[in-house]
Amino acid sequence: MAESRKEQFRQRRTLLPLFRSWYGRERGTLELSAHSAGPVSAAEVMKELCENLIDRDVALYITLETRWKEIIPGKLAACARPARCREGVLFLEVRHSALVRELTPSLDLFLARIAAAVGSDEIREIRLVPAGSLSRRK
Repeated sequence: MAESRKEQFRQRRTLLPLFRSWYGRERGTLELSAHSAGPVSAAEVMKELCENLIDRDVALYITLETRWKEIIPGKLAACARPARCREGVLFLEVRHSALVRELTPSLDLFLARIAAAVGSDEIREIRLVPAGSLSRRK
């Protein structure tokens, strides 16, 4: 099992004086690097650090927002845009309140396309809201 970073640093602090006393100050530091863990990609470290920082709903919203034109092609994508995701409900913001009635029959198509793009368990309901009526804050 891999050691945690904290344990690795603790081990380095313990071993460094031993290596320096055995090999000398300069050579001891170099020898310690040979006994350290291998390189780790910066992307892996950032992913590990940021994994728990972002809320699942926010991550889903970002995915839908960035891929919206792929998921819903054509003029429909321009009529309704993702505004917020919360607990499996996607709020789509429409440009005009009349579009709420016009787009309601298309919600099953939207759900099917979203399920194909991001997974079937992520979004279970879509609600249409007129532009500006949904606060961006929780």
